[in-house]
Amino acid sequence: MRLLTRLLISVSILLPMACSAGAPAADYKEGTQYNKVREAQAPVDAKRISVEEFFWYGCPHCFHLDSFVEAWRAAKPGDVDFSRVPNSLGRDEGIIHSKTFYTAEVLGLMDKVHKPLFAAIHEQHQQLFTPASIQSFFTATTGVMPDVFNNTFNGFAVGMKVNRAEALAKSYGVVSVPTIVVGGKYYTNVAMSGGPEQTFKVVDFLIAKVRAERKGK
Repeated sequence: MRLLTRLLISVSILLPMACSAGAPAADYKEGTQYNKVREAQAPVDAKRISVEEFFWYGCPHCFHLDSFVEAWRAAKPGDVDFSRVPNSLGRDEGIIHSKTFYTAEVLGLMDKVHKPLFAAIHEQHQQLFTPASIQSFFTATTGVMPDVFNNTFNGFAVGMKVNRAEALAKSYGVVSVPTIVVGGKYYTNVAMSGGPEQTFKVVDFLIAKVRAERKGK
């Protein structure tokens, strides 16, 4: 009986250790799952952590990742600010899509444009790569008149936002999309992380890393 009691005590001690051994903490390494950006950007507010997704509407990988972005965004930490940053990758059609993104933003119509544009290109296979085709799509989707779209699309505010986005991508060293930059200091992507779900595990790891670094830990 004493032997049985000792065995039960031993098992009760070892069981929690076995459970913890089966669920090790993530071991993400710089140069493998993430890396430093070319030129780090100082935070506007040291208490806030930025997460920026660089993407292009014509990119199938960006389209596939978008649902994962939305799921993560809905549960992101309270001290994190998320933003999408369109990137042209040096393509003319990329600039057109970046201008479309910021046209929707300026007109307050992002909710009516972002997902439908992705779906139109990648599910419905519409050829939306020229200003005329984008204008027709935009008007059909949002009801905005062509002259309002054209004036905004070709206006100073949108042009300035596109130039700023392109400059930011260059300073970070973004060469492919989707790329996610955390805290203006580190970046990761689907290829580095090993998949869409893993990407946001790395993002969460980097958020915690930036938070700790700012506290001097």
